[in-house]
Amino acid sequence: MKTIKLFFAIAILLATASFANAQDAKHHLRDFGPTLTTASVKVYGECSSCKHRIQNALKVAGIKTANWDENTEMLTVQYNDKVIKLDKIQSLVAAVGHDTEKVRASDAVYNALPDCCRYPRKS
Repeated sequence: MKTIKLFFAIAILLATASFANAQDAKHHLRDFGPTLTTASVKVYGECSSCKHRIQNALKVAGIKTANWDENTEMLTVQYNDKVIKLDKIQSLVAAVGHDTEKVRASDAVYNALPDCCRYPRKS
């Protein structure tokens, strides 16, 4: 009987120690959070309406911040590359009518932009 009680006492002790270690490891990982990647991409546009359209297109899972500067035409994005890739980010921007370094917006979407937003397109 003493052997059974000793066995259960040891089992409970090991389970408690294991649970404490698991909680400590979870807490440690949570402190660091996901690793974010920052990238800058040339995105063609003209005005504050373009800025609004571009930044709104990037309010998706995996993107923490997106800021387009209309003077430099540079988009700076902070994102989790385990959730979204830079090619996908550029495709999202092109889908709303703005060409990037790698992805060209469709002519139909570009032509539907307001006149003030139609930037000179590269061939």
